Amino acid sequence: MANFKYKFESVKNAKKTIEKKVQKELMEIEFKIQKLNDEIKNLITRKETYSLEIKNRNNLKVRDLYFYQDYENFLDAKIKKKRKKVVKLLEEKKTKIEELIQKTKETKMFEKLEEIYKLEYIKEQKKLEQKESDEIAAKKFGREKLL
Repeated sequence: MANFKYKFESVKNAKKTIEKKVQKELMEIEFKIQKLNDEIKNLITRKETYSLEIKNRNNLKVRDLYFYQDYENFLDAKIKKKRKKVVKLLEEKKTKIEELIQKTKETKMFEKLEEIYKLEYIKEQKKLEQKESDEIAAKKFGREKLL
């Protein structure tokens, strides 16, 4: 029996490669989201810590209050900016998930097609083997009649 060669093997391999690339991109997006969320938590913690320090001070000057207010506004702006990035990345993640689903479907379609072709190939090989066996039996039977 000859080896089965799937005629769309290169296409299937390309689809798998693309699927893995999209998976990698999705993981990178998730990593970026996690990193941004950690940065946001750190900024909030820093803001709360600084706020407690200001409240615990006994002798507070007006310029310290102005400085604190500016620093708090700065941290709020940073937090807001990072949250916008997270929202943007979540939208990008949603798009990548949809793309990954599509690429996975395409890959599975080519794998299923390979199974179908392989079953047809095996069926055809069995027919050829049966035909060869029948010919050998017919020749053997023909020789026995002549003797």
